[in-house]
Amino acid sequence: MPRASDILILLTYITIAAVAAIGFEFFGLMPTLNAWMMGAIVFIVAGMAHSAATRSHERRALEDEIHELKAANLALAEEFEAAQSRIDEIADELRAESVERDNALVQEVKVLEDLVRRVGPAGAEDFNGSAAVPQASTAHTDIDTVREALAANRVDLYLQPVVTLPQRRTAFYESYTRLRDATGRVLAPSAFMAAAEEAGLMAEVDNLLLFRCVQIVRRLTGQDRKVAIFCNVSLNSLSDETFFPEFLDFIRQNKDLSGSLIFEISQQAFEERDAIAARNMARMADFGFRFSIDQIAHVELDLTEMERAGVRFAKIGGARLLDAIDNYESIAGYEAGAIATEDLAGLFGRHGIELIVDKIEDESTVVEVLEMDVAYGQGHLFGEPRPVRDDVLETTPESGSNVIQMTA
Repeated sequence: MPRASDILILLTYITIAAVAAIGFEFFGLMPTLNAWMMGAIVFIVAGMAHSAATRSHERRALEDEIHELKAANLALAEEFEAAQSRIDEIADELRAESVERDNALVQEVKVLEDLVRRVGPAGAEDFNGSAAVPQASTAHTDIDTVREALAANRVDLYLQPVVTLPQRRTAFYESYTRLRDATGRVLAPSAFMAAAEEAGLMAEVDNLLLFRCVQIVRRLTGQDRKVAIFCNVSLNSLSDETFFPEFLDFIRQNKDLSGSLIFEISQQAFEERDAIAARNMARMADFGFRFSIDQIAHVELDLTEMERAGVRFAKIGGARLLDAIDNYESIAGYEAGAIATEDLAGLFGRHGIELIVDKIEDESTVVEVLEMDVAYGQGHLFGEPRPVRDDVLETTPESGSNVIQMTA
């Protein structure tokens, strides 16, 4: 269907041709027939001129569209080149991550091999190169058993849940090292810890515990699940200038787990730490790792110093905390009774420290702890330390929380 503009243009050209013919005839320039023939010629010429102008306009429009298409194609090519460049960068990053993971695995294997070399058989040189000092018969047997268990890598990781209150959902785990003798019997923690300290092997025990914690966290991270684990470290390890650089190097290579590993030391160790241990804690904090203080015997805590040292958690036994409140002890520099019971957790929180009440054994303690507005609890009431089943790590579908399957 012709457009209105086309009809208008046609009528205009007819009008011009008719006026021209009438003009030629009126002024006597030519006979009537010739005048109208001239009008027809004028009509044809005008149509041809209009057609030429239209084609010229369409050509320019087509050229403009082609130019725009070329520009769009060029922009698309540039975007494709940028995308290809980003793909190459991602591929390089993946290759670098793969190499880093391989290096981390090699480092972990090296740690185990080095530990086996250091521990060695009983009666051999100890880890710093000096001959082992003979011990009394009973203690020497314990030391031999510890050395042999470490050398044979009979080291198990036990985990105990730390739960939210009052929901009792697992928020963290605390890790413990357990050694087994040649018969598979689990050594009493107090016995092997004392023997390890006497033999100067606590650094090795700490390193193996860290190694196990990293393994568990890595497996959970690979499944897009996040969990934080309290990993105990001794004052000896923090002060050992021979051992600590390797310990720190292992941490540096796994610094991406800084949100998942929380290093825990006792209150006594924290307060007795020397300048070397304090400096080494600061170096660990520089990589983003946090600290926890446990085994709190007295509540006259220096929260400002704890905060400055990177301490973000404090664990107090339920009975000890209730005893301090009942006996109106001075807490964290505040006189007896100056801190309301319900503001106790808030006092720690104002220093960036989460208060965890551990050693909770019964429901009555839970009731009293809840009155203090404490967010986390730990103890046999919520779960005993159990060995990790290394082959099964899964999320409990009922709660959706991170739960590590452990043996009974």
